[in-house]
Parts: sequence; C-alpha cells; structure tokens
Amino acid sequence: MFDRSLSASLRRVASLAAGYCTAALLAAPALAFSADKLVVRAGHLIPKPGELIEDGVVVIEDGRIVAVGKSSEVEVPWDAPVIGGKDHWILPGFVEAYTSRGMDRPNENIDVAPFLDVRDSIDPVNVDYEDYLRWGVTTLNVQQGANCVIGARGRVIKPVGMTVEDMTVRPLFGLVLSASPKAGKSRATQAQVLRDSFDDLRRYLEEIVADAKAGGDLAKREALYQGRELEGEAAKGRAMGGSAWKVEGLELIPRGAIDEKQEPLLQLIEGRYKAFIHCTQPSDVLLALDVARTNGFLDRTVLVLAGSCYKAAAAIAAAKVPAVLQGGLTYTERDPVTGDETEILLPKHYRDAGVRFAISSANTTSASLWFQAARAIALGLEPAQAFAAVGPAAAEILGLEKDLGTLEKGKLGNLVLLTGDPLDAATWVDHVVIEGAHVYDRSKDTRNKYVIDGITPIGAGEVDSSATPPGPASR
Repeated sequence: MFDRSLSASLRRVASLAAGYCTAALLAAPALAFSADKLVVRAGHLIPKPGELIEDGVVVIEDGRIVAVGKSSEVEVPWDAPVIGGKDHWILPGFVEAYTSRGMDRPNENIDVAPFLDVRDSIDPVNVDYEDYLRWGVTTLNVQQGANCVIGARGRVIKPVGMTVEDMTVRPLFGLVLSASPKAGKSRATQAQVLRDSFDDLRRYLEEIVADAKAGGDLAKREALYQGRELEGEAAKGRAMGGSAWKVEGLELIPRGAIDEKQEPLLQLIEGRYKAFIHCTQPSDVLLALDVARTNGFLDRTVLVLAGSCYKAAAAIAAAKVPAVLQGGLTYTERDPVTGDETEILLPKHYRDAGVRFAISSANTTSASLWFQAARAIALGLEPAQAFAAVGPAAAEILGLEKDLGTLEKGKLGNLVLLTGDPLDAATWVDHVVIEGAHVYDRSKDTRNKYVIDGITPIGAGEVDSSATPPGPASR
C-alpha cells in the first residue's frame, strides 16, 4: 500500500482539477440526507493512517459509527442500504484545517472586526464546495482571510447543505488575527494595531468597572440605547476569566452590556475561541507568540504559516503551538552572494523540528488535500504522517478529534470511498459519506461526466450566438 509511483498520480489529480474549472457552471451532485443507517463495504479499509483492514466494513447509524472492522467480525443490520464493494478503499473523510474559500469575499476593509461572523459571507452554492466533495473533504474550518489585523469569527462546516445552518458543524469557531501586515500597512503599524486592540479592551473594561463602582450604569445604558435586551444570562455579571491579565470587578457589569465590538476579544482571552494567526515571515511568528502569550491564549493558538516561516520552527516547537501549512510545500531560497538556490522541504522540516502541523489545500485548481498529501510523501514524509496531516492531525489541531479524523466507534460517520489505492494514478473518489448520509456519487456527477467523458447535460447545449435576443414585447 502507498508504494506506487507518485508522479503520474500527481499529474492526474492536477489535470482533473484543472478540467473541473473549465466547466464551472455545471452542477455537481449533492444527495439528500436521508438514511438513518448505512453500511459501507470495501476490499481495503484504512480506519486511521498506518492501519489497514482487508475486507472491511463500516456501519453507521444516526450519523455516527457503531461498528468498524472485518466483514466477518461485524454484525450488519439487515435493513440498512449498502454501498461499496471489494474493489473499493475506505478512508476517513479529509479535514481542511483552514481555508478562506467558499465565501462571497474573504476579507473586510476595516482593520479590526472580531464582531463579524463568516456565517454571513459563506455561500452554500459556491463551486468550491462541489470540488471539496470530489476531493473527499468532509469538514472545513472556514475563516476570514489574512488581509486584516483581527478578523471575523469563523465556522466549521461540511461542504453540503441548502443553508449555512445545514452546513454548520461548529458555529462561531475561532478568531482570525494577522501578524503579517495587511495591504497598505508596514509591519510596525500592523504590530502596533494588533497590540493596541488588546490594550484598548483592557482600558474599556477598566472604565466601565470604575463607572459601576462609582454608582454609574454607563455600560447598561449604552446597551439599552443600542436596543439590546438585558434579560436572563445577559443580565448577569461574571468575574473575568483568563490566565494572563484580569480586570477585577467585572462581575459588576451585566455580560450583555459589554460592547459587542469588544466582547469577542474578551471571550478569546477567557478561553471561548481558538486564535488562528497568519504569519508570512519568521518575525511574524515571534510577534504572534508574544501577543498570544501576553494575553493568555497561547495554549489556544494555531499559527497559519507561509513558506519562509520555517526559520522560526524551533520557536514554534518550544511554544508547543500547532501550525497549518498554507500554499506550497516547498520553499526556495537564493544565496545573495553565489546565486545558488536551496529548496526547503517544509513538511519534513517541521516534522524534524517537532512541530505539530496540518496541511491545507493550496488552491482551487490542482492542489486538493489529497494532492497535498501525495506531494508530502514525495517530499519525505511517511505515508501515515502525510495522511494524518489532512485527517486526524488536522482534527486534533481544531479540537475536534473526538468526532473527526479516524473511523472509530462513536465518531461521526464521515468517510471517503475510493476506486483504488489512494496513490494509484487511476484512483477516483467514488462516494462520499458525511454524518452517515451518502452525499456524493461519482456516477451522478454531471460536471465530471462533461469534463472527462464529454457528456453534455440536458439543457446545456451550445448557444446559437447568431440568434437575436427577444425584445420586451416577446418576453
């Protein structure tokens, strides 16, 4: 297993993904969530990277796995639909640890916007979600892009559903920060605005507490003026949590009265959110670690790293902070004196440095998670390590390892059914199952048939460009 030539496989994945983009207007299949039971069979079952079960079966009920193992050892319900066969391979659904795709626009114009929610930007019919199904990705952590100082709150979703609510796995998941300068800013300005955001939070909390101690109710009156109702939990105060710094007396302030623009940063410090911090240079990494440590959320920080950040791998490992590798998996440096080029193999470098990491897909055309895992193997990772970086390691970094990443009893029924060995050049994603629902079937993929087999969908024939458009009277 995993011992076949990679070059043809990589070319195959790249060419197919590029072909999909030429037919972007054609629909991909998203099957309805229906069955409360499902049995998936395969000649080869990989419940987690590095393990292989011949003649395997997975039984899913009410969205979760109830049994997994050899067919001869697993009791299969008689009334459950069955997919797969002896020529198939079963893998856990791939996990995209960080992406800004699938939104109407990935960035905002304002510098500091933690009060926003990517829910309002996610587009359920975005073509990216169709491709994620074709690539076998069953879970995505969608976050705002890097062109910010502090961005919106993110959301973990599945790439299928008619509404954002249908797609949601975890709402209000994570908060984006950027240690790298956004467009138009220097690194010094970016760093100052980032630090000032937390200093401003502290000053704001101190002011409203001082007002309350003096007998005032400024925060409450401002909240009521803005139309917020202070009832139930919102009417209760609570002492400030967090490990780095605290404002004593915050229990005097109803939590619903705290400024909505400041509340997400307070919740970050108190432990509600993970922080995803973008870094494009080694110096950005040091800034990110300093801000996270100073404000008490280092243990909930995930670094989103570009190529040259490998130089800070020792600092990342020492801080015990996980990372998501974005973009390409190699980084080329040129010696300024000799002009000689050195290629750094990023996954291998971080592995050797002791950094926990996940791999993200590089772009929308040729570098899916599957493609990235194959490249990582070619660049020096063991197959189990590479596939862990797009599955269980990614789930663990997101804090979702109890539900995702491997095929085990009690976990969500998210899996991919392949037509063959994952590294075989002729292998396809044949079926995708998410929470026990059969959501993708390659035989019903209209766009796939058009790109690969030249089968034109009904109603999508060539348009006669010479025809005169109907006028107002004839419409």
